[in-house]
Amino acid sequence: MTLVTTSRKAAPGIRALARGLAFAAGGRYMPRGKTGLRELVALDPVLFLFSPGPDGLWLRWFLDGEPAASCLVTGHEERARDGPIVRGLLASEAVRATLGSRFEAAPLDDGWDLGFDGHQRLRYRLQLTPGDDPGAGA
Repeated sequence: MTLVTTSRKAAPGIRALARGLAFAAGGRYMPRGKTGLRELVALDPVLFLFSPGPDGLWLRWFLDGEPAASCLVTGHEERARDGPIVRGLLASEAVRATLGSRFEAAPLDDGWDLGFDGHQRLRYRLQLTPGDDPGAGA
């Protein structure tokens, strides 16, 4: 299973993005509330965390309780989906390498790094830049 959450006081748009990722990944979205990072990584072997930082929105993921990657979301597109839903995640080669064999993602070669179809006929695309999240200890 996969768990997706946000920072404690995330804006509604960030929570909607997280719910869309959880839907596409076949996982669950959990409002963070007062749950600490240690408790979150213990709940599920795969965790995605969206959190705002001073330089923008960060996406961090953890595999088996260990940090796997931290990326700044440098571009974001949300649009109405035309046609049938695409199940699962789509990812660039670099993101697929980071996710490893533990998490399946189909190839994405449209210039974006991560893509998925959420609920309510929405299609999401993210551009990601690897880096060190300044809020990684949160």
